[in-house]
Amino acid sequence: MVKSYYITFGYLGNNKEKIATIISEKLNIKILSMSGGNFGYRFGEIAETISIIDNYLEYDDWWQEENYKNYPILIKVSCTKGKNKEKEEKASYIRDALKSLPDLIEINES
Repeated sequence: MVKSYYITFGYLGNNKEKIATIISEKLNIKILSMSGGNFGYRFGEIAETISIIDNYLEYDDWWQEENYKNYPILIKVSCTKGKNKEKEEKASYIRDALKSLPDLIEINES
């Protein structure tokens, strides 16, 4: 069976650029500014995507993670390419790295 790994962390801070810099340094990658004031990393060595986005979408009046409204910023990670073992190792590495950062909490894994 082909597996994919999706991880979501909540960030207590309210500065996407700051957490993007912290995560970039921790993972030794470059998370770039994207459209809509979000930040992202795409199709790299350690994950297919790492997205730093707002939890609350004002234009839709919608919370992406309604049970975690106290986390204004979400960090979403996807590991979807490669062999299952490789994807699992990537997801585990990123999860462990992000868990070591202050003000981040894992709120979802699938």
